[in-house]
Amino acid sequence: MTPNLDTNKEIALNLSRAIMNGEWDKADALLGDDFQYIGDGKPAINKQQYLYFMKELLCTAMTKMDMKFLRVIAQDDMVAVDYTNEMTNSGVFFGIPATNRRVMGTGQFMRQVVNGKVVAEWQTTNNLGLMQQLGVIPPQDR
Repeated sequence: MTPNLDTNKEIALNLSRAIMNGEWDKADALLGDDFQYIGDGKPAINKQQYLYFMKELLCTAMTKMDMKFLRVIAQDDMVAVDYTNEMTNSGVFFGIPATNRRVMGTGQFMRQVVNGKVVAEWQTTNNLGLMQQLGVIPPQDR
């Protein structure tokens, strides 16, 4: 059966929208029970760990998110997204005290959508750029 690419795109993007809006039941419902997340070279985490990270860590440290999906490409059961996320650092972020600065997160993720659920995600984030904006790492001279 050929997946509906537009439907898969919407499911993949709706997960990000649910997270940004704090709609945790909706985010939970969009994830398959066997969901796996692999990001930035770290070991894979499961659905519960992913939801905990998003709710208790990311969304308490970064608020007033304005995520833009610059490019969204679907093929078979995969959806690739290039994004920016303007947000306010209003809480502790990986041990870094809140700066109350507006920062821009950028990156890409791929989500695998099977039978209407996101079952896997691979993500890479521009952590160096984010740390520079938070004042942890000095900007690089070119």
